[in-house]
Amino acid sequence: MTDLSRLRQQAILRHAAGYIELGELLVETDKPVPPSAARLLVRALEALDGLPDASRSSPMAQLLAGEALRALGRWQEAITPLSAVVERDPQRVEAWLGMGWCLKRLDRLPEAMDSLRRALESAPEQAILHYNLACYLSLSGDAPTAVEHLTRAITLDHRYRELSEAEKDFDPIRSDPRFVAATHLAV
Repeated sequence: MTDLSRLRQQAILRHAAGYIELGELLVETDKPVPPSAARLLVRALEALDGLPDASRSSPMAQLLAGEALRALGRWQEAITPLSAVVERDPQRVEAWLGMGWCLKRLDRLPEAMDSLRRALESAPEQAILHYNLACYLSLSGDAPTAVEHLTRAITLDHRYRELSEAEKDFDPIRSDPRFVAATHLAV
């Protein structure tokens, strides 16, 4: 690959990442994707289509494609590129998170939890993985394990204590004494 073609491919990846970042700013969780966001996210996918075949299958291109599809609400389609990323690079936390997000929204909660458990094998110190797994475990009714992972997330990053206050995924276990103990500072 020539330096010029490498620079062109890097520019395409940056453009696609920029479109996704802008589009995601306009998307609200669990609400329809606004047309302006959809245009930006589709533009990201079109930019990625401009890559040569070999570059289109790179982990970065696959991650961007998966993120654009996820943000568009095309969750089933997003799983394919995100799965390709984690198979090639299990350290890519954002790909695992994206897969979990999509699987949850496809009502495949056991698979979403399994995905995050696999991610934790590669990145056990990632608070966000523990936090999201705690959310999914809460939804599944497994309060003890949810609290265990939430406690680990808070231990790694205290900001998750505050986030847990507003997170609807914790509603099923919010009154559980273990949850209360984990989310409230000792006086």
